[in-house]
Amino acid sequence: MKRLIINADDMGLDIGVVRGIIDLHQAGLITSTSCMTNMPAWPLAADYLREHPGLGAGVHLVFNSGYPVLPRERVPALVDSDGRFLNDQQILRSLRPGTTAQLRAEFRAQVERFIADVGRLPDHLDNHCAISYVRPDRFKVTLELAREYGLAIRAPFGDDLEEQVAVLARHNDLPPWLIRWQGARYRRQVDRAGIRRPHTFIQHFSMPGHRTAEYLLAVLDALRDGWVSELLIHPGYDDGWREQDLRALFDPRVRDRLRQPDIELVRFSDL
Repeated sequence: MKRLIINADDMGLDIGVVRGIIDLHQAGLITSTSCMTNMPAWPLAADYLREHPGLGAGVHLVFNSGYPVLPRERVPALVDSDGRFLNDQQILRSLRPGTTAQLRAEFRAQVERFIADVGRLPDHLDNHCAISYVRPDRFKVTLELAREYGLAIRAPFGDDLEEQVAVLARHNDLPPWLIRWQGARYRRQVDRAGIRRPHTFIQHFSMPGHRTAEYLLAVLDALRDGWVSELLIHPGYDDGWREQDLRALFDPRVRDRLRQPDIELVRFSDL
């Protein structure tokens, strides 16, 4: 049996993303989503999740997009003069005092907002964008919170790390040596801490040039028997690349493939 988590990222980003994720769930094509509790459409997303506990939902921990959940005075090392989160390069280079402690507080606030608004624990944590994994001090915060709340996490560096190095490096614009070294280190930390994770993370479908039904069918056919795989998607109604993800999932051939008995759609809570 090939167990598959199709996880729709960015729930709460905007109305188009929330609508796209809802439509996929209503069609039985996804069982999991990752929520941006700091974004404008989060209240709409929370309403749906409260009414549909069968949709697995985690917190998509954000520190480089939008505004923080906490007041800007509580997280001055994370924001610019307008109170918005710093951009990727600013985050990567930042040595502002108190950054790690403020990041921990902000991430916890995002988790607590999920719990308060949805009325249940999230079933996993994952990080927004590859920049989250470059600096070990930032990734460590995610591991600490996963242990604290007893949650599973997304594992970009899974059991097939060596096979994925070239893909991860190319799609995230990072050197292969960094992916290999840092990925193996992170994987050891996750496993030693006893944090639950899928065996592999498949992000290359939701990338430029790959968002087609044909490519997705090839991904589904290549799933490993006996593994739990997480497939990343970014659906939404945006007249652009998010709709490409959406159309690929709704293609009748993909729908038929997902109904075949060798694939079981699961959630992070099933790990």
